[in-house]
Amino acid sequence: MFLHFFILTAVARRTAVAVDPCEPCDLATCDIVDRCLAGVVTDRCDCCQVCGRTEGELCDPSSKYGEVGMCGDNLECRFFKETDESICMCTEEKMVCGSDGVSYGTPCQLNQESVRRSADPQLPILKMEYWGPCKESPVIISPPSDTYGPKGANLTLNCEAKGFPAPIITWQYDSIEGRTISLPSDDQMISVQMRGGPEPMMATGWAQIISLDPSYSGVYHCIASNSEGKVHASATVGVYREEM
Repeated sequence: MFLHFFILTAVARRTAVAVDPCEPCDLATCDIVDRCLAGVVTDRCDCCQVCGRTEGELCDPSSKYGEVGMCGDNLECRFFKETDESICMCTEEKMVCGSDGVSYGTPCQLNQESVRRSADPQLPILKMEYWGPCKESPVIISPPSDTYGPKGANLTLNCEAKGFPAPIITWQYDSIEGRTISLPSDDQMISVQMRGGPEPMMATGWAQIISLDPSYSGVYHCIASNSEGKVHASATVGVYREEM
């Protein structure tokens, strides 16, 4: 029995040596790495320095004989059961405002952009200004469209805007008689609504004419505003002429 155990042990050792892909570490054979977006880590044999995997890239939970690579600075390798994949994720998942006035989803994204820019000495150094999105005046990304319909029709104007702080959307319309009317008004046939989204720092607004009438014809203005400014977009509403 002792001989049998010795043979099994020897086979196990030979097998372990056979699957070990690493040679004795020789730093003289290592390549020089420069401007790694996520910093440097050691390779699968724990010998040479290589660029770490960046945010959103596939990764190995352990460096020992991994096939993809290890996550870089301030990143951790997380396993997602839904996709059966391990992906590098920033350890701090908060938005930050960069010195370039751009909002970054995480500080890791800002750091990676800073390394990219370091290759061009003409570009200013990028750094974090403060936690949270950069303040931004509103921009209307989906304006209302000109709309026409028959008398009695139910019409809805849509408007989407983005900014930080998230904008407030209000409405007003210039009637064909030359009056400017702020909405909502006392007229129950016109209603307005607003909600946040569909994406962060966005707002969506609606102006609904429940029963279209010639008196509601005119130019409708979607007005998006926050502490940084105000912007508007317009659409014309009209009633089809009745056939004689």
